[in-house]
Amino acid sequence: MFSERDDVDSAGPAHYGIHPDAFAEERPDPRPEEAKRMGLSRHTEEGAVLYFASSLDRGKTGHRMMAWILLVTFAAPVIYILLVLL
Repeated sequence: MFSERDDVDSAGPAHYGIHPDAFAEERPDPRPEEAKRMGLSRHTEEGAVLYFASSLDRGKTGHRMMAWILLVTFAAPVIYILLVLL
């Protein structure tokens, strides 16, 4: 009565809202080896920021500007706390 049906595919990533092609990489993975070992991929919050930052090209002006914006964004709270403590 409750047997497996042959006309239904087994549950894959697409059944959970993730397209099967999402796991296929279009280009080489720019993440450092440490990030790969820790399991940080572009599908996690921290891994997405790391993936984005490591894919920036220093030869492009827009990428350099984005790198400076990221630097200021992440360094500003630390600098503010240090100023408050002094």
